[in-house]
Amino acid sequence: MKARFTEQQPPVKIIQKDGNAYVYICQNETQGTETYPDMGDGQTQETYYKYDYNEIIGPADALPLNDIQTHPENYLDYAYTPEKDDPGSQALAEVKELKEAIERGLTL
Repeated sequence: MKARFTEQQPPVKIIQKDGNAYVYICQNETQGTETYPDMGDGQTQETYYKYDYNEIIGPADALPLNDIQTHPENYLDYAYTPEKDDPGSQALAEVKELKEAIERGLTL
């Protein structure tokens, strides 16, 4: 995905809060300018920075944070998916299975 910013971004920004990690990756910066009309007859020129971009959110202890920091280019298409043995994802799978059974008119 591409993203535009009005200010330059660091290659990787990691925020850890409440056991989760919020990872923002900005790679392959390109700079451009765009002109906008003002309220009057004038024009305003604004500089922007465009990046290959990814956001990753997951438990801090489950994400490879050191590797992401070292090799962010390898994580531009990465998406965190909970492991099957993660109790939270197991509960979600059971709820989904129950919902599908109810929709079929069956019981477990």
